[in-house]
Amino acid sequence: MDRKKRNGWKRLTALLLCILYGSAIILSTTGCGRTAAEIPSAEGTEEGSSTEETESSVAAMGRYMESATPLPEGADSEGRTMTMLSDNRLAYFDVEAGLVLSEDEGKSWSPAETYSNIVPRDGFVNNSSIAPDGSLILCHVQSLPNQELVYNIIGMDTAGNKREVPGRLEDGDYINKVFAKSETECFGSTVSGKICSIDWENGKVNLLFTLSEQPEMMAFAGTQLLCLGNSGVAIYDTEQGSMLERDTVLDDYCKNNLKGRLNNTSGSYGGIVLPGEEDTLYIADSSGLYRHVRNGSVMEQLVEGSFSSFGDPMLGMCALVRLESGEFLLLTTGEDLIRFTYDPNEPTVPEKQLKIYSLEENFSIKQAMALFQKQNPDVYVKYEYTYDFMEKDSSMTVTDALKNLNVELLGGTGPDVILLDGMDASVYSGKGMLADLSPVLKELVDQQAVFENIASAFKQENGTFVIPASFGLPLLFGRQEDVEAVKDMDSLAAVVEKLRQENPEGSITGAFSARQELLQLMEVNSVGWLDGRELDTQAVSNFLNQALRIYKADMQGVGKEELEIWGETERAWNLGSLASLTAGDMIKIMAGTADNMLMDMGAVSKVVEEQGYVFDLWPGEEGTGYLPMDKLAVSASSTQQEQAVNFVKLMLGEEYQKMNTGSGFPVNRAAFDSQDETDGEMSMGTGWKIGGKDMQFSYGYPTEAVATRVKELAQNAEISLEGNVVLEEAVVEFGVQVLTGSMSVEQAVKEIQQKTAIYLSE
Repeated sequence: MDRKKRNGWKRLTALLLCILYGSAIILSTTGCGRTAAEIPSAEGTEEGSSTEETESSVAAMGRYMESATPLPEGADSEGRTMTMLSDNRLAYFDVEAGLVLSEDEGKSWSPAETYSNIVPRDGFVNNSSIAPDGSLILCHVQSLPNQELVYNIIGMDTAGNKREVPGRLEDGDYINKVFAKSETECFGSTVSGKICSIDWENGKVNLLFTLSEQPEMMAFAGTQLLCLGNSGVAIYDTEQGSMLERDTVLDDYCKNNLKGRLNNTSGSYGGIVLPGEEDTLYIADSSGLYRHVRNGSVMEQLVEGSFSSFGDPMLGMCALVRLESGEFLLLTTGEDLIRFTYDPNEPTVPEKQLKIYSLEENFSIKQAMALFQKQNPDVYVKYEYTYDFMEKDSSMTVTDALKNLNVELLGGTGPDVILLDGMDASVYSGKGMLADLSPVLKELVDQQAVFENIASAFKQENGTFVIPASFGLPLLFGRQEDVEAVKDMDSLAAVVEKLRQENPEGSITGAFSARQELLQLMEVNSVGWLDGRELDTQAVSNFLNQALRIYKADMQGVGKEELEIWGETERAWNLGSLASLTAGDMIKIMAGTADNMLMDMGAVSKVVEEQGYVFDLWPGEEGTGYLPMDKLAVSASSTQQEQAVNFVKLMLGEEYQKMNTGSGFPVNRAAFDSQDETDGEMSMGTGWKIGGKDMQFSYGYPTEAVATRVKELAQNAEISLEGNVVLEEAVVEFGVQVLTGSMSVEQAVKEIQQKTAIYLSE
């Protein structure tokens, strides 16, 4: 496999291991040095004193500042890793650069004399590890013509000799992560949590123990093997052959901070554990870098994630090294090696603060924060949200969260920048809570820098108080005659019923539960449920009646196994996932939102080519349009108006929008046009099993014709189709009962009306 083709395989492993839903989901200044012993330690102080913010007339001083150091020439992200050798040389490896060494802590590099290229030409390296003695181990993945993946463990001893062991276990499981302690002690983990030792002499892997989850990474402290995961750090003594007592403080930290944030199948890490001096451990994740004395009572934060590269969601962490000087070197998937140097003369927290709020955790905001922080190192960007990403398991309801926000904004203590996704923007602008962003919009429109129809979604006669940074396009996708027949919900229901008659088995739309059906259908229809601040009961009644027709027709042919796999899906499919379900001829007409050129339109492009399907804007009761996303607003009471406006400009600018990989097509035209700029082939995909048959769906970038068509639709989208989140939640709550037969449409409308009455009257 040539190098250009190899580039297309870099992310394939994680995607193929995912269940279909969510499969498309997947970075300064240098001051004076100071040794670790001189840095104030939290251990032995009052519990929590190191991590809590305190009000004081005297600013706390001392902070790790970061600077960038170039990586070795020709460095690539595939198989990237780094470690400190026992002779104090820094060792780095990736597929392109090979094994290189540095005697000056990364300032210069030279090839390792013992290294010969042990990487096969075909397939790709999922991850790798260098032992302190200089030996190397890597996990190599090869795809066979039948799309089966073969995992092999390849190693190089200290003399440069290659060795290889099959990564497949006797039960069919396979090792996809490897970690080296020495040339004779190497370990691997499987996606099901099996931890194995690599037996080079006998050419096999031996099971040591099994965890409830695959660890994100493993590290070594003496005879102990440390396994970092969502639930904490499991500790195994390799000499005793037994698990050791858990560190409850460390485990609690992991449970509270790492849950759902680790990507256990990728070549980089969402969290790192690094054994330090004596009984010290260092933990790194997106919230920063922490020091912890084992079995101590405190997690001491050394580096705050929100104003450092630790918190940059564009960067995956590949390795962390602590130097004798007390400095840290962070290796990421980015273009530079990042050095953290302690400067006692820098304030612990920058005096200027910019507060940002969103209802749900938003990674686009985090990407923008990382860039803004680098451009404004004297500003502390503080980000708060009510709900973790995709997890609304908080005891606080959306209504209560919004009431709290209203009180803060009216009292002048609220955030400076607000991401209004999931909120009714008109409530805030109507009550004078938001600053007028008309000058920002005018500048962008005059420069023809944005899609004017979308950027002006919230423009009013008295000003523009909200500007969306991105958008989604609700699209209808299927056979041309079916797509052209849909004009509203009634005609969509008729098409689904017709398709059910033609296809007795399988799903027609890809919805596998009443909740999911409602979430899919309301994307273009909920915008018509309100007349001013009054509930349009007729519109809601019509929606539920038509949704019931579609749901009945849809579920008639769905089998038990399909329901077991997808029946518990809690969110609406994006268009890319729906297109993936066409594998095996499963879906006949797709109604969903596209918001990513690769993950959504790449999948759509494949089905267009193979099945001759077409796509167009999805018409709802109010017409065709777009869904504004990343809706930016500035508080009218903010004391940091200039910085807040600058942050909004950054999120709407070409530099940020080109680098943003979050959800949503960029509203910036130049960034939109750059989405199909590639440096080689890319292969994305997913796989699942149903009816005893393995299903695979892989695809690449969309064709030029598809990308051009998407831009045309974006320019022609007429209106914002955004609905009211509180009303939508009520319709889903009672609509599920309608679709499952436990409540009539009439009763559901009354319940919806009653539940939302107070909210709509405010």
